[in-house]
Amino acid sequence: RWTGARREYHVAVVGSGPSAFYTTKYLFKQASQGEAARPMRIDMFERLPTPFGLVRFGVAPDHPEVKNVINDFTEVASIDGFRFFGNVEVGERLPLALLRQSYDAVVVCTGAEGDRRLGIPGEDLRGIVGAPALVKWYNGHPDFVGLDPPSPGEAAAVVGQGNVALDVARILARSPKELHATDIDPAALARIEEWQRGGLRTVHVVGRRGFVQAAFTNKELRELDSYDEVLAVVDPAELELSLNAASEAELSKSRIKKRSRDILDKMAANFAQKDSTSKRVVWVRFLSSPMELLPDPSGARVRGVRFARTELQGDPGKQVAVTTSDTQDVSCGLVVRSVGFGMTPLPGLPADARGRVPHKQGRVEDPDGGLYVSGWLKRGPTGIIAANIPDAQETAARVYADLVASGEGSRADPAAVEAQVRTSAMRPVSFADWRKIEAEELRLGAAQGRAAVKQTDVGAMLRLL
Repeated sequence: RWTGARREYHVAVVGSGPSAFYTTKYLFKQASQGEAARPMRIDMFERLPTPFGLVRFGVAPDHPEVKNVINDFTEVASIDGFRFFGNVEVGERLPLALLRQSYDAVVVCTGAEGDRRLGIPGEDLRGIVGAPALVKWYNGHPDFVGLDPPSPGEAAAVVGQGNVALDVARILARSPKELHATDIDPAALARIEEWQRGGLRTVHVVGRRGFVQAAFTNKELRELDSYDEVLAVVDPAELELSLNAASEAELSKSRIKKRSRDILDKMAANFAQKDSTSKRVVWVRFLSSPMELLPDPSGARVRGVRFARTELQGDPGKQVAVTTSDTQDVSCGLVVRSVGFGMTPLPGLPADARGRVPHKQGRVEDPDGGLYVSGWLKRGPTGIIAANIPDAQETAARVYADLVASGEGSRADPAAVEAQVRTSAMRPVSFADWRKIEAEELRLGAAQGRAAVKQTDVGAMLRLL
């Protein structure tokens, strides 16, 4: 080890998703460059035994190429000076304050745990599920394997039109045989197959605005219409209603949205087949805002959604959807709200009304200093995995510049943190331990013709070690 003023800085990173690993990567890079270079140590804390956050539990199981970033993160974990503390929750038993006392800097990268509610009557009926929860359920998250969503009957409705909404619709509609080889949770896949056999025929994907304003990407949209057992449809009339003068102006300046129109035109050509086809139908619907979730005769379960037709008003790029008096009830036994993630910052972190932490270049506005954020806590729950890269670079540069500017050298001493972990009944999982868990998941997957079979029980994971 280096001694005195040249002793290596020691930083704590809370969370192990993309923002955490990218921040760690660029902190190591900052510490290796220029005249201020010196060795760096980074301890990463994750409440689950498994790393990678939403890459593991948020990426669609039929998009394995998106998960290749895990290879990059595994390389980061091999850097000398990195330690992984899995199965260690920062909070009540390991307070954030203790980390701040024990490390030169603490970077919180815990992302978003919950989801945004619709705020309409009937939202607490059984059969209303947040997309983040449903995605974690079929991705084998230990906290969500017991979610137990009810059967949708003949139809499900996904409220929202981002990529997550299209992921959910695709997983509900695709053939389970096609999904078998992925790492989808086998129990969840069996439940979806049961729904399809029980009559699930239509998945509605509903947005308040028109197709020009929809958040989904063309890749995800095109994918809906590429499976033998799925028919993707759009009402041609809704495409035309979407194109008021302001939307025409927006469309004229966007090659991406012009391609969206081409894809949607093909789906519109399928519309006449929606009632006669033997395929499961994914019906992409526009200009419809949910007003009420309707109960079944028992008053306990959802039986449908009342939507109001909307009209777009405002200048190009600033249009809002305004509800009209025209309503339509859509029957469904499962409603998935996919209108954004909810932010749940750690206790001890300042946060605004939307759950975001006030900061400057990632440095939390806090009088004691030494506290930073990266990822969704920093910028809000938006963007693809790669959007975390510039975000992490900025925070890492700010952390390292502040450490060097202090001129004090390292004052870190994580001994108190290590002692707290030992005495609080938390069984820490190292990155080498995680590789043992991963090896068992891959072994089980190979035996069953799957990419992997994820361990979904924390106790079972720990017994492998």
